[in-house]
Amino acid sequence: MLQSEQDRLLNILYKDIQSEPSHDAGGIMRSPVSDYTCPDLLAQEQQVLFRDTPLMMGLSSDIPPGHYWADSKTGIPLLMVRDTEGTFRAFANICRHRGAQVVPDGRGQRDRLSCPFHAWTYNLKGELIAINREVKFGCIEKSEHGLIELPSAEKYGTLWVKPSQGGTIDVDDCLGGLEEDFESWKLDMHPYAKEQEIEAPINWKLAIDTFGENYHFDVLHRNTLAPAIRSNLQTHDIFGMNYRMVFANQTFTDIWDYTETHNHPKPFRAMTLCVYFVYPNTIVLVDGGGVDVLRIFPAGDSPNASITTQRWYLSPDAAIHWLGHVNEIEERFVGFNAIIQEEDFKVAADAQRNAQTGLLDHIVFGRNEPALHHYHNSHRRGMNRPLLQLETA
Repeated sequence: MLQSEQDRLLNILYKDIQSEPSHDAGGIMRSPVSDYTCPDLLAQEQQVLFRDTPLMMGLSSDIPPGHYWADSKTGIPLLMVRDTEGTFRAFANICRHRGAQVVPDGRGQRDRLSCPFHAWTYNLKGELIAINREVKFGCIEKSEHGLIELPSAEKYGTLWVKPSQGGTIDVDDCLGGLEEDFESWKLDMHPYAKEQEIEAPINWKLAIDTFGENYHFDVLHRNTLAPAIRSNLQTHDIFGMNYRMVFANQTFTDIWDYTETHNHPKPFRAMTLCVYFVYPNTIVLVDGGGVDVLRIFPAGDSPNASITTQRWYLSPDAAIHWLGHVNEIEERFVGFNAIIQEEDFKVAADAQRNAQTGLLDHIVFGRNEPALHHYHNSHRRGMNRPLLQLETA
């Protein structure tokens, strides 16, 4: 994020703290409860949003040279690699012999990838380089049986894959104006620290909703997040299908006053939590300690289940501290789960069960919840569905 943009956002937050408004969307929106419960809609979402749409997978540090990362959360087994020359590629993690998964989901370092079924072996460019007992197997042209390559791209320290064949990925087009933000954060310099998966009995969009406002902080998170972040206060900026909001830390005014008095620059990352929604399923959190990338997926064919993958990457300025205090990294994840699993997702699970009763026709997104207005209409645009309408009366 450019310094001029940081200054603009800090000034908005400072003025709003004095008068206590939050951004006003100009009205409310009603969303049908069936958006969270309909299996037919989920099947369409899985094809359009999780097969045919480029997805932000993570940051460049996820895959060092000579490493791979296998991931099946989209429903398609993906194999992402970086060869020893530094080129990032993505393939279907499917052997061209009998269709077995070449390597299990997870990460590793290998210069060749061998299928566990019959040991057909591929290099990190996806080329078939060895067939077990080739003479006995029969004549086959290895150059025609490499791994199936999928569209992939790397830019601004982010990794992207489209889990279906055909086309290319334009990262700038995907970011829709967030390019300056992502480039300025120097995401390629944030080393990977730790990851986890969180399964929850909630629709994948409901899981995303939990990252869509801080109106609930003083209530649900009164003992966890509220002491650190001001409630019901945010900025509001739309970038194509994406969204950015910035929250103010509770120390915001103290830091503001100190920097004004001593004529020091304002440390944006120490004063704020920057929350990005990257269409269609990724939340990126930027603060002083680092960057969290949360990718949220349907779990199987049920509209009532989801998987959230969280990866944390260290701020270059804080990396030496964190890497020297591994226990603190573990404690951060314990604290994160106390908020997300024990508070957000626990309440969301109640909402998901209630949605299935048929007693609710719709839910309401308030004037002070503009991100939720945007999230749901972005998904509807992507699915070519009618948009939710703003009620201004």
